Amino acid sequence: MSGKNRKPKKPDARKISKKLNLRQRRFIAEFTNPQSEAFGNQTKAAELAGYSPARARQTGHRLATKGDIRTEIERCMDEAGVTRKKVARRLNEGLDAKITKVFCPTGGAVVYSKRLVDNQTRMRAVEIAFKLRGDFPATKTTVDVQGLGNLGIEIIAEARKRASERHEAD
Repeated sequence: MSGKNRKPKKPDARKISKKLNLRQRRFIAEFTNPQSEAFGNQTKAAELAGYSPARARQTGHRLATKGDIRTEIERCMDEAGVTRKKVARRLNEGLDAKITKVFCPTGGAVVYSKRLVDNQTRMRAVEIAFKLRGDFPATKTTVDVQGLGNLGIEIIAEARKRASERHEAD
């Protein structure tokens, strides 16, 4: 983030490592630019960088996982204020998410609920944490745990274990 207005900083393609070729620098600029339609989208960033649309998905993945390009993406994110420490703190907040519901009964008075566990946000944070740690197998297992609270985390762990066992058996 830059300055007091807290707007995301647009990466400058000229500051990206000269070791990379022009299309690789353009891929990084498109992928990390919050104003770009390709922000965070490997496929779209590859297309906008000039790679073949027919192979953009594979090319985007290959580029995003390539060591020197990954390093440049991380440098751009650090420069914009999106550090690993900040991401970890926000992810941790998601794991402990709570929500307050607002009701307006027929009497007209606004009533607020007590702070409730926000299961949807917590489960999304758990999924992201598992993905970042590399704990999810290549095949995705989906489990609906809406409204199950802490039991949902146990169900996800058990489903992940079963999926991993199936993946190893193949």
